[in-house]
Amino acid sequence: MDIPVRVHPYTRLGQMEALEGLRILERRMEVLSNDMANVDTVGFKKQRVTFEEYLLSQPRDPARAAKGEVVKTDFSQGTIHKTGNPLDLAIEGEGFFVVQTPAGKRYTRAGNFTLDARHQLVTQQGYPVLGGGAPIVLEDTTGKGIWLSIDGRFYVDETDAGQIDVVTFEDPGRLEKAGANLYVPTDYSGPEMPVQSSVRQGYLEDSNVNPVEAMVGLIDLYRAYEAEQKAVQIMDQLDGRAANDVGKTG
Repeated sequence: MDIPVRVHPYTRLGQMEALEGLRILERRMEVLSNDMANVDTVGFKKQRVTFEEYLLSQPRDPARAAKGEVVKTDFSQGTIHKTGNPLDLAIEGEGFFVVQTPAGKRYTRAGNFTLDARHQLVTQQGYPVLGGGAPIVLEDTTGKGIWLSIDGRFYVDETDAGQIDVVTFEDPGRLEKAGANLYVPTDYSGPEMPVQSSVRQGYLEDSNVNPVEAMVGLIDLYRAYEAEQKAVQIMDQLDGRAANDVGKTG
């Protein structure tokens, strides 16, 4: 007499691993596609997605491994190019400019600033850039110009107008993207702390995304995704055959 077999196609370990593999590849493609879309964005930083294995306990079933997603931003220096605009600033080395938004302080590497109607230094979205924890006011009344010393001090009409805030974090890679090329601290990044970095006036930092490298990575991911899809299809076919054949007698 044949022994009855219960088939659970959605809890098979191989199938679950294949589906997890597809999700991982989808997430990596999502991140890499976003990097590609921002290859020309001032101060943009690419991201890296890694996955760590965790052991999950399941009621009435053996424990199995699952993968947890970890996203880190790569803050390696982008190319710095000259613009000649006195309001364009680039940080050479580690650090972030501090800006004030309606949601609180945010941090950025994008130094393509401008002046608003009140002569405040602001981001492209109109958020004030901070110096000494307050908005920086740069009103050139004599036409002598605005210039910035290498240590980040502004001078307007040859008068000291204060120092721009530049800060860093214990683990900058764990900052969370907040949109508009801004970042927000997390428990993993730690709080802000001052840092001594050179700030160059009349320069901008380019995105650190290598377009050729990113395109090759996307092609590799698409190929891996197709292979994983085929594996899932094969397992579905095997499950279908098993469900049809179980209980049949010769």
